[in-house]
Amino acid sequence: MALTTALMTALAPHGQKLREDEALVLVTTSDSGQHITALNRAAEQLGFLPGMALADARAIHPTLKVGHADLAGDHRSLVRLALWCQCYSPFTRVDAPDGVSLDITGCAHLFGGEAGLLDMLAERLGGFGLTARLAIAPTIGAAWGLARHAASPRLAVARQDLRACLAPLPIAALCLDATTLSALEKLGLKRIGDLLDKPRAPLAARFGPFVLRRLDEALGHEEASFGPLSPPVLHSATCRFAEPIVTREAIEVAIDRLTRDLAIDLEHAAKGARRVELRLFRVDGWFEALPLATSTATRDPRHLARLLGERLDRIEDHAGFGFEAASLSALQVEELAGRQQDLGDEALAGARGDIAPLLDRLVNRFGARHVTRPQPYASYIPERAARAASVLKSMRSHDWRAHARVVQDGAPFARPLFLFAVPEPVTTLAEVPDGPPTRFEWRRVAHRVARAEGPERIAPEWWLAPAGASRKTRDYYRIEDEAGRRFWLFRDGLYERGEDVPRWFIHGVFA
Repeated sequence: MALTTALMTALAPHGQKLREDEALVLVTTSDSGQHITALNRAAEQLGFLPGMALADARAIHPTLKVGHADLAGDHRSLVRLALWCQCYSPFTRVDAPDGVSLDITGCAHLFGGEAGLLDMLAERLGGFGLTARLAIAPTIGAAWGLARHAASPRLAVARQDLRACLAPLPIAALCLDATTLSALEKLGLKRIGDLLDKPRAPLAARFGPFVLRRLDEALGHEEASFGPLSPPVLHSATCRFAEPIVTREAIEVAIDRLTRDLAIDLEHAAKGARRVELRLFRVDGWFEALPLATSTATRDPRHLARLLGERLDRIEDHAGFGFEAASLSALQVEELAGRQQDLGDEALAGARGDIAPLLDRLVNRFGARHVTRPQPYASYIPERAARAASVLKSMRSHDWRAHARVVQDGAPFARPLFLFAVPEPVTTLAEVPDGPPTRFEWRRVAHRVARAEGPERIAPEWWLAPAGASRKTRDYYRIEDEAGRRFWLFRDGLYERGEDVPRWFIHGVFA
């Protein structure tokens, strides 16, 4: 289906309000001067057309009101309109500069058939202040041409009538470039019907294969690609409301229904959702979107409904005159095998130790950047051996013991679970300069060393060290003081290297 807007709501220059009989045109400036881009109905009745020079228009009608076209703003409005049309079909796209195309395959029966869908769209677009031409056809090319060049502003064409309906249309209905159109018209080929029975070989030799391809696409002899504005969604649920809804309670009821329907769809496909998006379509032609990501794949409708319900305050104040439809789509899914459900015992249901729902709620409240988990990283430097990653990032389970053996080069020298983000300096006293300390002072508290084990020598990763970071060799020791407390200390630098000035730091504590 193709939908074109002849003129989206235009404001008069300097904020002046127009009377219905006042002519207004929007113009763009190019090297050849100013030309009309769009015009209202009063200007059409004066005989003005898009592409007409502004000087010629003013010569005919000196009191013509003129505004400068905002092409970037027009495109944004067209994208907005295409997104709103997704409440009728999930596959929509922009046909710049003035059109929106919908693939309504399998959707028309939801709105009373093709005629019912046309009537509904025409009524809604008219309520938005848009002058629209609509056409439904079996092919994308035919719908594009009929919407822009057919005599009727609203029609639906069956496949058996396609050839007869396309024949009287001008050649421009094939969406050809201006040079090709001019060349065809010079030969007297002004209608699509003039091409239907012509020998194909001479046309291809003179104009190339593009003209014939456009003709075949319009007639359905060749498939045309349709790239939707949003990626195709395989798992989604939609619902429409008899009356627009505004209250939070009504929205929550709709969410409960959508999450149940989506969960059933995902269960049949043995999938779980990692990213979902709730869209609430407003009656004024816009929608509110509520994206949601989870730490693990899920299809639990209660969990999804709870997460979405906690964020409704973000869109509750933007309901306007109400929402007329809603959709819930699983934008990213993963394999999720089915498992035995607990037999009605809530205590057993929560005894599995699954913290994913808790993580999802924390992310929902505080944001993905503030809820992280450690991720192994290949580095021998202790503070770089793990990195913080968002819990929403897909991560396979890691063997931390194997990771520790690798970064410790197979040595059985255990590392503490608690590491300081930045090693803290300590003052030490040692029997020999390159030996372990016999006494150290940390945070103004002195500790006598009862036992020491080490060293574990770690060379600097000079190819990864940031500017200003230490590039000295470290010797790590496990230290136990007379009170039984255990610490992890290291000497930064070696005495035998004249350029080094060794210093002692504490990097962590053992439990």
